[in-house]
Amino acid sequence: MPKPAKGGTAVEALVGTPGALNPLFEQDDTTRDVDRVIYQGLTTVDANQSVVGLLARDWTISPDHLTYTVNLRTDVKWADGQPFTAQDVLFTFHVLQDIEYNQPLARFWRQLGVAAGHDNQVVFTLRSPSAGFPLALRVGIIAKHIFDGMAPDEIQASPFSSTRAIGTGPFKVAAIDTRAITLDRNPFASPQPYLDHLVMRTYPANDPQQAIRAVRSGVADLVGGLEPEELTTLQNSTSITVMGARTYTNAFVTMNAEGDGKPFFGDVKVRRALVQAVDRQSVVSDVLNGHGEVDPTPIPAGGWAFTPTPSRKYPFDQLATARALDAAGWKLASGAQIRTNKQNLAFRVSLVVTDSYPNHQIADSIARQLAQVGIQVDVKAVAPLDLIQDYLLGHKYQMALVVFDVGPDPDLYSLWHTGADAGTLNFSYTRGWGLIDKDLEDGRAAVEQPARLAAYTDFQALIAEQAPAIFLYSAHYDYAVSQRVRGVHLNHVIEPEDRFQYITDWYVNTSSS
Repeated sequence: MPKPAKGGTAVEALVGTPGALNPLFEQDDTTRDVDRVIYQGLTTVDANQSVVGLLARDWTISPDHLTYTVNLRTDVKWADGQPFTAQDVLFTFHVLQDIEYNQPLARFWRQLGVAAGHDNQVVFTLRSPSAGFPLALRVGIIAKHIFDGMAPDEIQASPFSSTRAIGTGPFKVAAIDTRAITLDRNPFASPQPYLDHLVMRTYPANDPQQAIRAVRSGVADLVGGLEPEELTTLQNSTSITVMGARTYTNAFVTMNAEGDGKPFFGDVKVRRALVQAVDRQSVVSDVLNGHGEVDPTPIPAGGWAFTPTPSRKYPFDQLATARALDAAGWKLASGAQIRTNKQNLAFRVSLVVTDSYPNHQIADSIARQLAQVGIQVDVKAVAPLDLIQDYLLGHKYQMALVVFDVGPDPDLYSLWHTGADAGTLNFSYTRGWGLIDKDLEDGRAAVEQPARLAAYTDFQALIAEQAPAIFLYSAHYDYAVSQRVRGVHLNHVIEPEDRFQYITDWYVNTSSS
């Protein structure tokens, strides 16, 4: 029977052009994809959604949950043959804490204490307990012997963050041109990949169909992030397999009860009524062609802390919606299409959304469903950055469709706790939120999973009662793979760059021995 053998090349079609190939400066998915096969972090997430060691062998936690002592592997080398040591880890985190480092997570890293422990140990000290902290240690480690003495801007501009990028991962950069990044096997990687080379061919972000055509024609072997309408073509090909995985995305329509939407959404009974007005399953079926899951809570349906039970209290039921709106004073006069209240205010609101597929189509679906219960929703499509800067950060909206990759840990403090930093993407309310805050604090402070699960189960129940948003779905990730490339497999739930987690298992050559 044929067995995997070393040698050969696989070609991945990437949509978009990556930036600096350095994990400390990643700002887009394309860069994260390439970095995933070059660099490694102290930790990773396994198939059971547990955080496990990668460059770390293991770690211990102090009784007060504030100190993490990480023991490092001693059998790791950089792609240039130099040994990986605790000095590389200390150097990486000191760059992250540098006052001149101005990337989005800089403030988070500056709140940590990082120091050397005993041999091959690094000690992290937190200001307050954070059960999700080991997940943050996934950030890729960079080599001190390469970047020592450089300021953050110099590190980002260095050829070692581009044409000469190396890490401890399975591949290293061999060449970069306008069309592709060519990666060679890292001869010091453990385990060793079967592939000699991995080529990342880049295609314009404004024309993703070029990447699809490249796989269909055999120019490339793999392409990910497929939209539902692209799947049918690829699934009908006998030479291509489409793999699917759940994701950690959470899509919801937030209702602004304390700002521009207060006249409509200030009453919790109205918000609950709107939750019952939307058939999530039809959104998944009609807009996503079934490539997603109904997700009625803030925690992704594939996440270990997800529970659907609380949402069942307010199931899809437009008759119940109509009764609740009537009782709340929003009446639908005979022959009218829009409900009004005693002040003769028409229930007409705007829903801001990114002007992209499938978000715009989902917003249109929500608008059609709410029209059936006498609520007029005007969909306003804007650029993604404008949605964040002009609407979400300042709470300058009535309704907004939001889609987040919230990651494998259920710690949603920054999104839903009333004490989250000002100027962040936060959707909490000031009234009626005390117990929700406590659940988020308890879930973050506890280390043992059963205690965390109890906190997040209660959090989901309380969110269902407050109904700050219409939680919709969690998307799937679809990955097209040429049958020429074998050994490709995915965890059941992934973030997009995790499709490369098992790249050392990929092969194109076989032997009979």
